[in-house]
Amino acid sequence: MSRAPSPQLDFAVLVVDDNPMVRANAVNLFEDLGFSVFDTYDGTEALRLIKAHPEIGLLFLDVRMPGMSGPELAEAAQRVRPTLKIVFTSGYVDARAVPREAPFVPKPWRVDQVNEAIRAAARQTPHG
Repeated sequence: MSRAPSPQLDFAVLVVDDNPMVRANAVNLFEDLGFSVFDTYDGTEALRLIKAHPEIGLLFLDVRMPGMSGPELAEAAQRVRPTLKIVFTSGYVDARAVPREAPFVPKPWRVDQVNEAIRAAARQTPHG
């Protein structure tokens, strides 16, 4: 399947997943879509990156991670930056495990699903 570029969205993506191979695949996917990408394995480091890099506009995160869960991280991240867009992903749970308004992409990812989730996230209204 060809990887059609996402709509021209001017922000970087932060990928948060505790599995290094999954995280590397996500980074490659977003880079192939034309995004600048940051990545980390946990919520504490994700919050540090969000505070340090105002260009991060989208958080692509696993729902189930040790320590801080994806939904907990999303809530904390949006307290730091209410305009931050969120897309959840998981291979273990489905969209019912995340806030109803949040886009969700099941693992393994399909590029069209990721693109649609990015578009849906771009339509999110800021929290706060």
